[in-house]
Amino acid sequence: MFLILSQEDHPIYEKRFPLKKTTLGNQQVLNAQFILHASLDVFDEKYKSSKELFLKEIDQKQDYRVFGYVTPSNIRFLLLTDQDEERVKTFFQLAHEQLIKILMNPLYQLGTLIASPYFDSVVQQLLQNRLNQ
Repeated sequence: MFLILSQEDHPIYEKRFPLKKTTLGNQQVLNAQFILHASLDVFDEKYKSSKELFLKEIDQKQDYRVFGYVTPSNIRFLLLTDQDEERVKTFFQLAHEQLIKILMNPLYQLGTLIASPYFDSVVQQLLQNRLNQ
């Protein structure tokens, strides 16, 4: 699961994808959401002590790892996956580039849900190409 949070900690984008080539049932979606939201405190601690955008692995639950990334405008990315760090870092950088395009759109209001079908399709393609999801 990939989650983008606004500066006020409101989810502005969520992309669900199967982990380990399984389909996501309702219980798995709830577990993924719980794991990501539970990782926010660890995210904040790592962010305060780091000067990097990519915060690397911030938490590990069950067989999955939670990675974090923060933009210069304090928009946060969280990703629950079983992939390695380099693939995740590349994914975050490319997703950040796509987010910049959304933020530069004069019709987009900062902090609101990202409902762009184009953004959604690009993120889906990045997940498939970079994380093999």
